[in-house]
Amino acid sequence: MSQPLAEVIGSDSRLITAQCYDLYCSPQLGALVKVGAPKVYAVVQGIRTEPLDPGRPVLARGRGSESLEEVYRSNPQIERLLTTRFDALIVGHEVDGRSVQLLPPLPPPIHSFVCACTPDEVARFTENLDFYRFLLGSGQPMADEVIVACLRHAANCRADSDNFIKRAGQAIASEAVGDSVRVAAILRRARL
Repeated sequence: MSQPLAEVIGSDSRLITAQCYDLYCSPQLGALVKVGAPKVYAVVQGIRTEPLDPGRPVLARGRGSESLEEVYRSNPQIERLLTTRFDALIVGHEVDGRSVQLLPPLPPPIHSFVCACTPDEVARFTENLDFYRFLLGSGQPMADEVIVACLRHAANCRADSDNFIKRAGQAIASEAVGDSVRVAAILRRARL
């Protein structure tokens, strides 16, 4: 098993919230992560660093400092007062050793370990492109940005990246029928 980078602190049928073990060490936007056993697959759709205790707001600490590193050196308590968390949209799960792009029958339990998927796991999972319907229909304000990030992340894990983007574009176009402007904008940015 890969080294866990976070732990589930909130879970429902569509979304997990995970707390990273290390400050600022979240997987990137659009990355595919795996959760628990049997595995649940999810795409990172939002990352935030915030106070560990919501009742203790973050205060400015950098007056007179020359760099961010100096602020952290002068205030070592900062790393113990903050946490990095991320939300990931569930896009599939494992059944009898194979991945299916359907919602799991139950959400992952709280305290399940979250690991980044390896490039090989990403390439295998994204061979089937049905999971994009979850991203397109997520209703999130920045859903298209997550789709672009996910396309780029998946393409970087494959030898056939250009062909993958083309196939993904066709899959997205078939899900977003009648919204050719949206599909064109997603694909244009995915190829950057």
